[in-house]
Amino acid sequence: MRDLSLYIIVLAAAVFTCPAEAKVLYHWVELGEGDSTTIRAITDGACPNVMFDGVPAPMGKRSEPATRFENVKPAAFNVTGCEVAIPRAAKSASIEGEPVNLPSPDPQRIVVFGDTGCRIAKGDRVQACNDPRSWPFPEVARRAAATHPDLVIHVGDYLYREEACPAGNAGCAGTPHGFGWDTWEVDFFRPADPLLRSAPWIFVRGNHEDCNRAAEGWFRFLDHAAMGQTCRDFSGIYVSQLGSFAVVNVDGARADDKVKNAADAARLLRQQFAAIKDRIPQEAWLVSHRPLDAVRPGEKGTANVTDNRLQDSAIADLIPAGIRMLVAGHIHFFQAVDFAGHAPPQLVVGTGGDHLSPIPPMSVAGSQINGKTVAAASAYSGFAYMVWDRSGTEWTGTLFGFDGAAIDKCLLNGRSLLCNR
Repeated sequence: MRDLSLYIIVLAAAVFTCPAEAKVLYHWVELGEGDSTTIRAITDGACPNVMFDGVPAPMGKRSEPATRFENVKPAAFNVTGCEVAIPRAAKSASIEGEPVNLPSPDPQRIVVFGDTGCRIAKGDRVQACNDPRSWPFPEVARRAAATHPDLVIHVGDYLYREEACPAGNAGCAGTPHGFGWDTWEVDFFRPADPLLRSAPWIFVRGNHEDCNRAAEGWFRFLDHAAMGQTCRDFSGIYVSQLGSFAVVNVDGARADDKVKNAADAARLLRQQFAAIKDRIPQEAWLVSHRPLDAVRPGEKGTANVTDNRLQDSAIADLIPAGIRMLVAGHIHFFQAVDFAGHAPPQLVVGTGGDHLSPIPPMSVAGSQINGKTVAAASAYSGFAYMVWDRSGTEWTGTLFGFDGAAIDKCLLNGRSLLCNR
């Protein structure tokens, strides 16, 4: 009896000292190159299984806390990044019993927005991250998820909390900062969670995710390709295919007009675009963080300036007729620029949560952008997200404020983009 009692005590101790099962913190579906898609997850331990049509498939480890990544700012990541390819024949999927929304060919509703983080950086006005009106990204994500999209496109810039909140500032008191997991979680993953679960995503790399800033989190979790060991700029251009519709994803995070060795950067972008040009179908959008053909207010008294000449010079003459619209962020306002069908129109939706930018003080219509005459333009400065709905060959885009109120409505027909607030 004594031996049996001792055995029970030892067994109980073993049970209670076993490590807890890993928890899935966040998960989403991500579109990759061609028709490849993955389910991604972030856990506090091991990677889980995903059920595809009732059959379990183990997720592989994309990154671990001990994963070494070179050429970036120091940062700590105490979580595991997981991924598994979605079989092309899969009809259903679930993770920990929760259904996963698989990609739909020819999406009928697309949410577009970007520049979502809360800004705390040297030399900038500090944003009140604790005030939902000053930083409304959680509400933007919640309302966008409620529209039940088929696809979400984030046009880049996920993390802005680079510096510590100033002492005594109640607006951002208690927030983490830097480029590690704790900042990535509060600035992006936690507020984006309902939208991450609602539909497949396309992620665009922003300049805040370049090798001088938050690149490690980008490559650990969001980049479409396998994670390497060293940060790289201009990591590629690829085409995500959804039935007859496609999205051309350009990594132009470092394609600043003032970047050193601009000619080399333009040459590389041109080579990368030429390599995928023949894969672009008859209906596609081109997404980049930096716009090719937008106009912003200038500095030191300059009224209107063009943003971005480098990308335009690199790839504009290679863009095939199948690309119906250019979609970007980077400038923190909404702008739609139409060229009367002579070139793809430019849409800017950098309105997801970061400090807003003023619209150009002078009318853009009739002006020249990179040698192209603007036929019509619309602009708005306010926190917002955009929902695009397909009807036949046309797309209707509605710009919603973070309170859900409709602000502007646009019609994309072929290469014509017309808006009327």
